Amino acid sequence: MSIPLRLRMTACYVGLLAVIIAALGAFVTIQLRADLIGSIDNSLRPAAAQISNDVRVDGVAEFRDSARTVLKGERAAGQLVTPDGAIRATFGDVIAERPMATRGELAAALAGRHPVYSRTLGPGHDDFRLTAISVRPRGQQYVIVAAQSSEPVDRSVGRVVGLLLLGGPAALLVTAIAGWWLARRSLAPIEEIVDTAEAIGVDRLEERVPVGSSNDEVAHLARTINTMLDRIQHGVEEQRRLVADTSHELRTPLATMRAELDVSLRADDLSPAARDVLLSARDEVDGMSRTVDDLLTLGAADDGVLELRVRETDLAGLAETVAGGLTSVAARRGVRVEHDGPSVTVFADPVRLGHAIRNVLENAIEFSPPGGSVRITTSRTGATGRLVVEDDGPGVPPDVRDRIFDRFFRVDPSRTRATGGSGLGLAITREIVEAHGGRVRAEGGDRVSTFVIEIPGVAGAPGERPSVMSGPSPQ
Repeated sequence: MSIPLRLRMTACYVGLLAVIIAALGAFVTIQLRADLIGSIDNSLRPAAAQISNDVRVDGVAEFRDSARTVLKGERAAGQLVTPDGAIRATFGDVIAERPMATRGELAAALAGRHPVYSRTLGPGHDDFRLTAISVRPRGQQYVIVAAQSSEPVDRSVGRVVGLLLLGGPAALLVTAIAGWWLARRSLAPIEEIVDTAEAIGVDRLEERVPVGSSNDEVAHLARTINTMLDRIQHGVEEQRRLVADTSHELRTPLATMRAELDVSLRADDLSPAARDVLLSARDEVDGMSRTVDDLLTLGAADDGVLELRVRETDLAGLAETVAGGLTSVAARRGVRVEHDGPSVTVFADPVRLGHAIRNVLENAIEFSPPGGSVRITTSRTGATGRLVVEDDGPGVPPDVRDRIFDRFFRVDPSRTRATGGSGLGLAITREIVEAHGGRVRAEGGDRVSTFVIEIPGVAGAPGERPSVMSGPSPQ
């Protein structure tokens, strides 16, 4: 499933900010803890050194007074320990009642090293920072151990982490809202261009996408699309003019050829072979004439000047007349044409609508197997006249039922003119039916093809009569 661009942009904003907040939060937390631990260490070392100096000068009795003076941290504690670990004097927190330094740490202090250690002490296994320093008052060797709780560090770091956990999601939410708004605002001109471009079809090539007042990339895109549309419109108009001019130029020579063939066929001294050749040539000329007329009809529909002379027309009678004109075609194919249904009066141009019905019937006859039948049924549904043409052909696949009315479309692209026609008949049917305000569609399944033509404006249904365009009825 495709994810909208604005959603992807917003997700990128939020994801990037989340990474930045996480990285910054981790850095701040680690650095804060290191700084606070360093602050404890920086106060613990001088305190232990001061106690050592006081004990060295004034003796062991000075230990408590000195420790009380310099050890000011939370749960501060001090011990005066002999080299073998025996506690001689204590101060402060209850953790001082038990040994705080290991034998190795005492040995390090006696050797002159004074590192600061992290240790869990007391019944609650609380975290402490401690250091040890040796002292020799009046010839006796002792080790002074000083400790201070690191709980303030944990509280401060926990508070910062809590603020980050509270402020981080809030910042992400604000960023998501702002990012969505910014992405929507940034993409709004592009969406407007897309919507306009999607609505521009062959019949609306004069329209253009909006160009904003700014001179940014979006405006450049709009101008580029409009330039492309100018070229497309010019090309389509040139193509339409070429088709119309060529069709007009072909009508006269084709009519002349048809007349000359008719005159030649009236001769009595034609051999059977020559007559067959002339009849075949006349059929080809008739086919070319119909194709030229189809092209002119499509050109008129494209230009919006498909003229209709609308009057009350019997849909059933018109279908019967058109079917009668195709009797010879159906006979050659070995197909029966049947019609049924009541008389249905519609407002239509009988010439144009007859042309549309003929195209559908020719298609049905063409694709019906020998011995098959084409059934024409008329009916009335509310204020709509309905004509159904059903044949015994191969059927229309569901995936092409809409495309079958496109110009030059064939279900089987390999068909030649002899088997598939010009591909214009059903396209012309749709143009004519839609010009009457109706619709045509393909239905049916396997082995059955059904075409339905619906024309609104049945007599007796006021307000549904289609508008009448001025101009002569086509001949």
